[in-house]
Amino acid sequence: MKNNLDIKLMNLKRRYFHFYLYCKWYPETRKILNENKKYKNKYQGKRCFVLGNGPSLKTEDLSALRDEYVFTVNQSVRLPQFKELKSNFHFWADPNFFRIDKNKPEDLEMLKTMLSVSDDNPDIQCFFPLQQIEFIKKFKIDQKQNVNFFYSNLISYDGYDKDFDFTRPILGFGTVVHWCIAMAVYMGFSEIYLLGCDNTGIVVNIKSMLKTNDDADYGYEVSENDKKRMEANLQNSSLEAYLDTYMLTIKDYRRLNEYCSRRKIKLVNCSSQTVIDSVPRMRLVDVLNNKAES
Repeated sequence: MKNNLDIKLMNLKRRYFHFYLYCKWYPETRKILNENKKYKNKYQGKRCFVLGNGPSLKTEDLSALRDEYVFTVNQSVRLPQFKELKSNFHFWADPNFFRIDKNKPEDLEMLKTMLSVSDDNPDIQCFFPLQQIEFIKKFKIDQKQNVNFFYSNLISYDGYDKDFDFTRPILGFGTVVHWCIAMAVYMGFSEIYLLGCDNTGIVVNIKSMLKTNDDADYGYEVSENDKKRMEANLQNSSLEAYLDTYMLTIKDYRRLNEYCSRRKIKLVNCSSQTVIDSVPRMRLVDVLNNKAES
């Protein structure tokens, strides 16, 4: 197990690599990341909601968030209330979403889902890993959506306290929700509320391996094609690797909560059911009532 000093040295090397590879040799990449400057502290002192896709969303009236700043992720477009939600920001991170074989119906359905995020919400800002820039161009996603990029190559560790800077390399995480939290901090939000962050991903992986996947672990209906795609994804990795990622996800919720606490940023989990025990809890109705009363 690497200690914090080892990780800090690795991160220093990765920043150095970034400077030469993405700034000196490929200056256009530096220009792309510098576009994120427009988000720096843009929402100073405001609050936002970050939605996962956990099954607890089925019990929430998301229309109550229409006048809030909202982050959605991955296949949230499948949520029954997605059109009415009108989220402001949408993040993709998992490399599995970008493995598209045009000969497979399940992959084509995934691509269609990705392209449809902005169909009823043309102002939504979509964020993708910089490593997927060729994918974005190949499928002309940048011609249909407001595309932004982020670049992750740093390793998280206990006590990490450098400012998040989306014009440079940032931490890699175990779940897309973490990137949303990091961006919310970068944007200046002082209150960040989580919804649908049940963290049931490991259950999904196990069910996919057993070919017993169903809708019980999602906030939306899962198609047969999507089940096939998730089962196929397991062939690109192992359950051991997914377990390692899941453990990292649990740790990084705690680390992000500690990071936010040091900066006087309120991070709260409003998911009605969740396995995350390191982030303070509140009921969504109480959060909404607090604003109405203030």
